Amino acid sequence: MQFVNQEIYPGEFLLHKKYAQSELLLDLVWTHCNIITEIALSLLDSGHFDINETPRDITTQAALLHDIGVYQCGGFEWMPNQPPSEKPYIQHTVVGAWILQQEGYSPPVIQSAYVHTGVGLTGQDISMYQLNLPPDDYVLRTMLQKLITYASKFHSKTPKFRTAADISASLEKYGPEKVNTFIQFQQLFGEPDIEPIQKRYQDWHKAFEYQLSQVSNSQLPPPPLNTAGISTPH
Repeated sequence: MQFVNQEIYPGEFLLHKKYAQSELLLDLVWTHCNIITEIALSLLDSGHFDINETPRDITTQAALLHDIGVYQCGGFEWMPNQPPSEKPYIQHTVVGAWILQQEGYSPPVIQSAYVHTGVGLTGQDISMYQLNLPPDDYVLRTMLQKLITYASKFHSKTPKFRTAADISASLEKYGPEKVNTFIQFQQLFGEPDIEPIQKRYQDWHKAFEYQLSQVSNSQLPPPPLNTAGISTPH
């Protein structure tokens, strides 16, 4: 099977392939990360903000690898050959950071994976919303962390593209301050031009939907997916 941009980003692709056990999940997560990379680079090229803190090569690497921890967390066990995991999906940020540290990546890339849930989380958030994460502050401190986190909100692993209105609505349950943080990111980075990226990936979305339909026809149908693209109870 040929995967998007695997020859353009061979090192990052091989890392995804190393940790993926399901070809279907590899296709989903790797392509999602490429879409987020395109969104992040389009924001970088927009001239809307000071790019001195966000070198293009580091931004590309951080975007391509921000979801590397997904392969070792739960939520996708219904996919063929994907083993169950005791780690809940929300911990993919922590697991991903650990993987990147073990693989020798730079601190900016590791930290961008570690903090990209929501628009950043505090220890108080974890306690208040009973999130299954190790106690810590997953706060966005650098421009790179903010850029990767912001860009990652515009496409989900459902998979589908999301509008700013979709993202704001999904953040409302975590309080107005999270919505305000997202609005601040909009003002800082500008809103990405999603349409050309959406057109480039529309054939992939159709092909992936077809693959899902084949899974549904060959075994138990995949469960409903939430906005992160992970399974939810029927």
